[in-house]
Amino acid sequence: MPRVLDTIFGGWATNGVWRVSGGRPLNMTTYDGTSLPTYGPQRPNIVGTAHRNHAKGWINNYFTNPQVFVLPPLYALGNAPRSYGAVRTPYNFTTDLSVLKVFPLERLHKGASIEFRLEASNAFNHPTFGQPATDVDDPLFGQITYTSSLPRQGQFRLKVTF
Repeated sequence: MPRVLDTIFGGWATNGVWRVSGGRPLNMTTYDGTSLPTYGPQRPNIVGTAHRNHAKGWINNYFTNPQVFVLPPLYALGNAPRSYGAVRTPYNFTTDLSVLKVFPLERLHKGASIEFRLEASNAFNHPTFGQPATDVDDPLFGQITYTSSLPRQGQFRLKVTF
């Protein structure tokens, strides 16, 4: 490749970090439940198997059958486990990318160079949704009200070494 074209187009390096993870189990609790003094928050009773909603509008209605979670009697523990794995939080997918090139400046000073770097966190601006509200008697039960990832962020860096 001619020297001018090689200076512009040659020697670029890329870097990427892809994070893909499945959802975590949900911790089902009660919003206004009566907790036991020595035990902690009251958990609901589960009277069936909960299912995740995969249809349109799942962010506002995460469970297809939320009626399987019911309040237990006062001062009762409830039969829900600490972590309920039948329904999990949404999966997580983020991509961080960078591109860089080092321009040698040997003609000006021995060992001198300029490094150009462009980095992007969450490069594809993919939202990662948080977990749904899991307090059974909460008016927002089953709704996701936040994202757990930041929007795309980029930075440019120019480093001179001599």
